[in-house]
Amino acid sequence: MKNNLIRKMFIILVITVLFVAAGVYCIVYALSFNAVMNDIRQRADGVRDYILEKLTYEDVVFIADDGGKGALARAHVNNMLGQLRSVGNIKRLYIVREDGGGMYTSMGADRDGDGGDLMPEGALAADLRRSLREGVQITGSRIYKTDHGSVYSIFWPVTDSGGEIVGVVCMEFDVDGIGQSYRRMVIYSLSLSAALIALFSIIAFLSMSRSTENVYKKLAYMDLLTGHENRLSYEQRLVECVDLLRDGKTVSLMVFDVNNLKTLNDTYGHKLGDVYLKTTADILMELLGGASPLYRIGGDEFAAILTGRKESEIQVILDRVRDEKRTTVKHHPFSCASGAATYNKLIDRSLRDVFDRADVAMYANKEALKSAPLIPDP
Repeated sequence: MKNNLIRKMFIILVITVLFVAAGVYCIVYALSFNAVMNDIRQRADGVRDYILEKLTYEDVVFIADDGGKGALARAHVNNMLGQLRSVGNIKRLYIVREDGGGMYTSMGADRDGDGGDLMPEGALAADLRRSLREGVQITGSRIYKTDHGSVYSIFWPVTDSGGEIVGVVCMEFDVDGIGQSYRRMVIYSLSLSAALIALFSIIAFLSMSRSTENVYKKLAYMDLLTGHENRLSYEQRLVECVDLLRDGKTVSLMVFDVNNLKTLNDTYGHKLGDVYLKTTADILMELLGGASPLYRIGGDEFAAILTGRKESEIQVILDRVRDEKRTTVKHHPFSCASGAATYNKLIDRSLRDVFDRADVAMYANKEALKSAPLIPDP
C-alpha cells in the first residue's frame, strides 16, 4: 500500500512537472523562434530594398533572353549577388517569368554555382506561384530546407506600366549558420530539460520515500481516533521491556478503563462518545506527566508502561487519576477506573502476568466507582 501510494504520488508529480516544463519550453521556443525570424526578416528586408532599387525593369524582362540584353541583365544580377554575397548573405537571386500555359522560365545567379535556370521546389514553388498569380510579396514564414541548404525566401512581383505582372524577383537568403545554431540550441535545451527533469524526478522520489517513511511509521503506531499510541505500539514496547527486565530494570504496567462510554453513546450518539473518549485520553496523558506514552489497547481501554519508577511514584499517578473530576462533554466529569502492577520475578513469569494483576486492580477500582452517577444533569 505504501509503495503504491508513493508510486501514484510520484507519477502525478512527474506528469505535472512534464506538463509545466513542456509549457515553459513551448513558450521559450516560440519566443526564440520569433526572435530569430524577426532578425532574419529585418536583414532580408534591407537587402530586398537594395536589390529592388538597383534592379531595372529591363533586367526582369530580358534576363532569360539569349541575346545581348539577356547577357547584360544576367551580368547585372550576378554583380549584385557578388556585392551582397558576404554582407547580405544572399544565396540565390533569380527572376521567374510565366510564359503562359503554366510554363515558367527562370534565370539568375547562385552563390555556390554558375546560376542559370533556377527554379524553386516544394513550399518555395507554392509561394512563387502565389506571388505570380496574386501579384503580392510573399515573405517566408519559416526557414526552408532545400537541396542547396537552409534558406529564407522573399518573392517580389514586378509589374509593367499597365499593372501587368511581368515576373517575380526571387531572393533566397543563406541561413545555414543560423539554422544550425538554432537547431543546436533546441537540441541542447531539450537535452538539458530532460536531464533536469530526470534529476528532479530522482530527487523527488528519494525525498518522498524518506519523508513518507516517517509518516507511515507514525501512522502504523498511532490510534487515529485519539491521536495516542495504538495496540501495535504497546506490544512492541512490551517486547523491548523484556530486555530491560534482563538488565534488572523496573517495569510497571498501568491499565485504565473509561467509565460510562456505552451510556454516553446510547444517550448522545457515537460521535459525542468519540469526543468523550478522546478528551478522557488527553486528560490521562496529562496525568501521566510524561512518565509513559498512553496506549489505546481496546475500545475504551488504555495502558501505560513505566520503567525505572518506584511504587510511590506509581501511586501518585493513580491518585491523580482517581481524584480527577474535571468536566469532559455534556457536563460529564472525567471518570476512569485504573490499576497498576510492577513486575516481580517471584510471582510473575512474564509481563502478561503483570498485566493481569494490573487488570484485576483496575476492575476492583471500577467496582468502587459504580456508586458514582453515570451522566449528571446538565
